Amino acid sequence: MKQKRSLSLIPWILLLVCSAVYVSLIFNQNVWMDEAFTASLVRTDMAGVIHSSMLDTLPPLYNIILKLMTDLLGYRIPVMKLTSVLPMIFTMLLGATTVRKRHGLLTGCIWMLCLTCMPLMLHFGIEIRMYSLGFFFATASGVYAYEVICESCPKNWILFTLFSVLAGYSHHFAFVSVGVVYFFLLLYYLIRERQHLKRWLFCLLATFLFYLPCLLITLKQISRVSGYFSMPDVTLSVFVKYMIYPFITGQTVLSVLLLFGMLALLCFRLFTTIRALKKNRDAVDASDVYAMLCLLPYYFVLLFGTVISKIMTANIFVDRYLFFSCGLLWLFFAIEVPHLPAVSVFKKQLPLSFAALILVLLTGVAVYRGEWKQEYGVDPSPMISYLEEQVSPGDGLLAVADSEALYWCLKFYSPDLTAYTSPEKAMKALEEGDCNRLWVAVEEGSMVPGSLPEPETAGEFAFDRYRFTLYRLR
Repeated sequence: MKQKRSLSLIPWILLLVCSAVYVSLIFNQNVWMDEAFTASLVRTDMAGVIHSSMLDTLPPLYNIILKLMTDLLGYRIPVMKLTSVLPMIFTMLLGATTVRKRHGLLTGCIWMLCLTCMPLMLHFGIEIRMYSLGFFFATASGVYAYEVICESCPKNWILFTLFSVLAGYSHHFAFVSVGVVYFFLLLYYLIRERQHLKRWLFCLLATFLFYLPCLLITLKQISRVSGYFSMPDVTLSVFVKYMIYPFITGQTVLSVLLLFGMLALLCFRLFTTIRALKKNRDAVDASDVYAMLCLLPYYFVLLFGTVISKIMTANIFVDRYLFFSCGLLWLFFAIEVPHLPAVSVFKKQLPLSFAALILVLLTGVAVYRGEWKQEYGVDPSPMISYLEEQVSPGDGLLAVADSEALYWCLKFYSPDLTAYTSPEKAMKALEEGDCNRLWVAVEEGSMVPGSLPEPETAGEFAFDRYRFTLYRLR
């Protein structure tokens, strides 16, 4: 009894440790362009947040939650990053509860480790964007799809429907991932429980009705998306890169081991399943079939995004939109690793599951080091202090860069600045007295526009992944 109680504490201790890993990365002042855009969007009242979200190209749920969090805990970057960390903690909580109860203690613990250690997890888990929120809801939808099969009770169906709808209110491609889950659930009822197909149809109807308001907004957003942006085209080389995207650790050896480890695990499962089918069809474990299906949403979303990128005039698909289905991909890994056999090494039996666990932890170390460098490698404090001391209301900003990064980020760091989109507009405002002083931020590798008078150098600054020289004109 005492040993059983000790084992039951393991997932909760692991949950605390993994949560601490995420939280350790939020105490900095670095943001990149998309984060600055989102953070600036919630620097207003709730009505303004909802209005601006309607004009954006993505659903509004994350922005509303971020506004509530900053109102409650303060408008600070660590608070905003914590808002993104919480959905990752909730996903790991699923591992400590639902997944552990259904698939076993070892699977639940391995999955929580994967949700912390695997590539992309820490990066998108702390970014001030809606990725972690959509990840939680899409992953929870996939987890509860199996729950409604194993135990078709009102609670499981309500949770499955709720998670699925909220995925749509978080991000369009999180909802695409959910759509793949619904498709597999439909196949299950057509093949195994056709008499209960009405359960799926009722759930689909409820999902449609609850998602309808967001769908109407989405259709309006898509109709004008070409005016906002277009992602790089999905060529054959880009498609292949997207296929291995979840396994890229930043270290070639680890990336190769992770990729081939996943392929070996899939081959092992296929081999054992085919062998079981030859002996007895009923010998195939439903959890193993479910595990293999967990691999597929990622690649179905990739195919869907590729097709959409070819159909639409503006490509709206990019690699980070695949993140939402990565949770289920690593759930396959977590379910199958405990089933691996032992191999003889130096006349001793070594469980392959132990080797897989070591690979997960090594990957976690590499990923964490890279993310720590990203979050804490550059200290923006000198820039923030300078802007607070020198910038006054009525000052203007002209950002000279290849992208809009400096434009959005400097407006976030110093909201008193009035940004101008061209040297001509900036000089006109300066000459007519609409701008007291013009600050010119020139990204590393760019030049001060020749149409401007010789400016005075204020200094060189850096934040996140950006470096620039700041000039001033009076």
